[in-house]
Amino acid sequence: MADTVTKDQVEAAPAVAEAQPAEATAPAPADEAPKPEEAQNGADHKAANGDKPAARSDPRDFKKNRKYDPTTQPISDDPVKIRNQVEFYFSDSNLPTDKFMWESTGGEQNKPMPLKTICNFKRMRQFQPYSAVVAALRESSFLVVEGEEGQETVKRRRAYVSSTEAQKARLAASVYAKGFGEEEPSTQFDIEAFFAKYGHIKHVKLRRTNEELFKGSVFVEFESAEEADAFVKLDPKPTWKGNELLIMKKKDYLDEKNRQIKEGLIEPNTNRKKTFFEGKERGASRGGRGGFGAKFSGDKKDQDNNNDRKNGFKGGRGGRGRGRGGRGFRGGNRNGGSPRDNKKKEETRTSTNDVQVPTIQSTEATNGKRAREDDAPAEAPAAKKVDSKPEPVAAQ
Repeated sequence: MADTVTKDQVEAAPAVAEAQPAEATAPAPADEAPKPEEAQNGADHKAANGDKPAARSDPRDFKKNRKYDPTTQPISDDPVKIRNQVEFYFSDSNLPTDKFMWESTGGEQNKPMPLKTICNFKRMRQFQPYSAVVAALRESSFLVVEGEEGQETVKRRRAYVSSTEAQKARLAASVYAKGFGEEEPSTQFDIEAFFAKYGHIKHVKLRRTNEELFKGSVFVEFESAEEADAFVKLDPKPTWKGNELLIMKKKDYLDEKNRQIKEGLIEPNTNRKKTFFEGKERGASRGGRGGFGAKFSGDKKDQDNNNDRKNGFKGGRGGRGRGRGGRGFRGGNRNGGSPRDNKKKEETRTSTNDVQVPTIQSTEATNGKRAREDDAPAEAPAAKKVDSKPEPVAAQ
């Protein structure tokens, strides 16, 4: 695919729901989010530091921090660009991570989607007239256009099939690049054009903070691992506005971050946004891995257990005389857990940095903050002795 393409939010008529924000990309999914970084035109290449934002955050409206503006592009009826863009929306690189597209098509069910809905995506509005879009997609070998004139639908010729091997292949074909400075309205398109010179690009994802600030770095998926390998081996290294970029394979970047987390050089992000993949949302909004602040999902009984943990097993359901942790609870103590349970908690608490999945956005460990799991006291108070004599019955 010579031209790169991307998915944006859907701003359709009232009948059309807004699409899951996809990271602006040459094809870019929702994401990763997302998703700060110290990228002063590529000057900062300190691998040990976590990414820092290239601009200040506007706490009033995070959407304003996203400078991407597709209206900077001229109106076009180019059939190649149209096909590339729409094929990206349905591609394996975007479909499983794009909540709006996945739910609209039913994922592996491959349900047809109204073409006019797709034409209402922000980035698709540059392609006019509508008849040019229909004509371009009828020539696609990846998509099928059906329906009456003016009411066309579009779907994949072959339904999406979940595959671990395909995911590994996409990772092997992906690179990390840093040093793009602060975002401008045309940055997404400029970076797509930049990478198109080095091979066939399937996806360019601008990495963002939770506040939607551009980190100055991107993930790029080439069509093959060979193209990705050739890019990272370039000598001299590619430059952006006169400054050399920091580039490496995406897997190497993830492995390095994971190593830094395990060694305590950086802390995992405990406030990352949820990510969507194949119909499921993953990740917590607060609290990190297993933290007490993690957003809880489960039945009411489990939710009550989580609330008891937050309250230190004091009061409420864990109050005196009833519920978990009350007097007489099988060898329990004032914090509501048995000595055996408390011992298990102590043993578990010592391995908070032993993570397998790296968190991309992170902060340096030297900022004095600790993971929530480490805030609990190391020892539980001794169990309170329970008087075995029966209490007198109150006078009626």
